[in-house]
Amino acid sequence: MRKTLAFVFIAVIFAACNPTEKSAEEHIQEAIQHHGGNAYSNLEVEFKFRDKDYKLYHNNGIFKYERIFTDSTGQHIDDILDNDGFKRLIDGENADLSTEDSAAYANSVNSVHYFALLPYNLNDAAVIATNKDDALINGEAYKTIEVKFKQKGGGTDYEDIFMFWFNTKTYDMDYFAYSYHTNGGGVRFRESINSERVNGVIFRDYNNYKVEKGTDLTELPALFESGELELLSKIDLEFQSK
Repeated sequence: MRKTLAFVFIAVIFAACNPTEKSAEEHIQEAIQHHGGNAYSNLEVEFKFRDKDYKLYHNNGIFKYERIFTDSTGQHIDDILDNDGFKRLIDGENADLSTEDSAAYANSVNSVHYFALLPYNLNDAAVIATNKDDALINGEAYKTIEVKFKQKGGGTDYEDIFMFWFNTKTYDMDYFAYSYHTNGGGVRFRESINSERVNGVIFRDYNNYKVEKGTDLTELPALFESGELELLSKIDLEFQSK
């Protein structure tokens, strides 16, 4: 009995000296607040990405994502994804799409907006977030969060795995990576190279690195620092309204 009481007493002292680590969800909420917080709920911006125009609209649960461009035949295309689903307008008229094409176009539009809005989307109920070992990248300390998704509500890419590195001092999302399964699968690592606050929300540009398929995401900071990652592209968002 004395040993048990002594053990409990020591445990209480140890707990007081070593406060419980914040949950992954708490770290994510801190990052979301830093990047925009409530501004995400009422947001309207326009930007250009890879020769296409995008419009993003949020109003307390109502959303509308658009991609606007002219195709190779000169047709004006307006892809619209909102609470009611997806539709494509060709020269102002509703296009008759197959189920497969509609899903592919919707996923493409959603993908651009999803990445642009990170880390806001990590609020989603399908997210499963886990703390991983902290990392030191270029001399800065980072909180490492792994994100997986529940099948229910996780979309067609629910098997994708993400890793986020949030600066422990500023909560900036300076790096993130993901492994995906579509189109044969692969791994990508993104390095933030520019940030811009637009209508209260921080948006980022990235160097996008290609990584050997199957590489563990936790290994990527070290591979990045040693220069072993291949630069695949740059992710630049050119904003039209501020």
